[in-house]
Amino acid sequence: MPTFRRQELPALWQAIDQGNVTPVYLLHGERYLCRQVADELVRHLLPDQAARERNLHAIDGDAEDPLATLNRLRTFSLLPGRQLFRVMDSRLFFSKGVAKTLWDKAKQAYDNKDLKEAGRLAGQFLDLGGLAGDDSGEELAGLAAGRWRTLFGFAKPQEKMDWLAEALALAPPAQAAQAAQAGDAADLYAQALENGIPAGNILILLAEAVDKRKRLYKHLDANATVIDLAVDTGASSAARKDQEDILRDLVRTTLAEFDKKIEPRALTLLLDRVGFQPVAMVMETEKLALATGNAATITVADLEALVGRTREEALFAFTEAVASRKLDDALTVMTRLLEAQVHPLVLVSGLRNHLRKLLFIRALEELGPPTYQAGMAYGAFQKGYLAQLKAARPEWPEQLSGHPFVVYKLFQQAERFSLAALKDGLAELLAAEYRLKGAGLPEAAVLENMLYRILDIHQPQPLVMGGTR
Repeated sequence: MPTFRRQELPALWQAIDQGNVTPVYLLHGERYLCRQVADELVRHLLPDQAARERNLHAIDGDAEDPLATLNRLRTFSLLPGRQLFRVMDSRLFFSKGVAKTLWDKAKQAYDNKDLKEAGRLAGQFLDLGGLAGDDSGEELAGLAAGRWRTLFGFAKPQEKMDWLAEALALAPPAQAAQAAQAGDAADLYAQALENGIPAGNILILLAEAVDKRKRLYKHLDANATVIDLAVDTGASSAARKDQEDILRDLVRTTLAEFDKKIEPRALTLLLDRVGFQPVAMVMETEKLALATGNAATITVADLEALVGRTREEALFAFTEAVASRKLDDALTVMTRLLEAQVHPLVLVSGLRNHLRKLLFIRALEELGPPTYQAGMAYGAFQKGYLAQLKAARPEWPEQLSGHPFVVYKLFQQAERFSLAALKDGLAELLAAEYRLKGAGLPEAAVLENMLYRILDIHQPQPLVMGGTR
């Protein structure tokens, strides 16, 4: 049977309304889109509200016993009408073949500051490798490359894994047993569906990632309805267009429920600020709709007043991008802040404060002992180095206070700069301040030059206080 893409769903709804129904519907891809489309699917399969409340059985795939669900699916119901069994986050299609997808999505969620989602996906990844008993990511980071490939089926990433500790702190309880059971149950589902299930029982499976080599997937692809809602999250122009089209549809659909529209310029700014985060996009759109009262159209002014990134959040993102030596990200956030009418001297001031912190950390490392080792794991930092440092340097309680993970991140960022580079970076900030106050140059050009010199500086030249180099 054909696989339906997002743009082809109206044809599917029409077929269902005409009575063309299959016993199983598999929705896979972007999680929010799967949930949204599943809700619409349920409305077409059970048009009557009372029937939906009575005959829809919602199941959490992260916590389910898949064999219990299969038994219910194979049992004749005493209730009239269709019986829908909707399994959210099904693990029936999990295997090493989807491990890389889960890993990439977890890291992307963390980078988007969605720690809860990052924790959920990282927890699933650990479950898949049978490591669900670990309470931190240190065991995972310490796996040998060969062992990693054996467990997960792809090469161990070379980047640091310090983000795992923070993400896994918010992961739901480990469900390794369910994950393994789901993998074992997949063939039993395939066999049961091949033999046939009672008419009127319908299974709806939602999965972020599927291994298309599995027998169950092949059966569904040939005999059931598969809805592919995967989104290319890459940086190519085609991928970005696909992401933007999805977000525009979400904004329009959400605003239509409030009988509102949005100015084209405001929509462009909204897409740029939120990025490809469908859940956040819908939430921000609803917030705009509710806060603008009886106004029929949402304007740029409404967006500036209401949509976070708040300026504080965006300033934090700006300093984080610079401290992580991510020039492209720093330039992007800088542009957003200037568009939001943030004064350029505010950016200079915020970055100066952060570089001073890194300069303090870098100078502290030079003093020793205790000795900080680049690449130190979070557990060793928190329980060993930081405790020893506080005991050895009681005169600096304020600089070393705060959550240990925040202090750990500062040490990691300081690793990326030499002591001389941080000093030169502060000099660049001072030069930028002079130019902004009196040189008459375009503000964006001054800030761009400042960022290039701070992040691409090798042999710094002496600063000329008059504002030229």
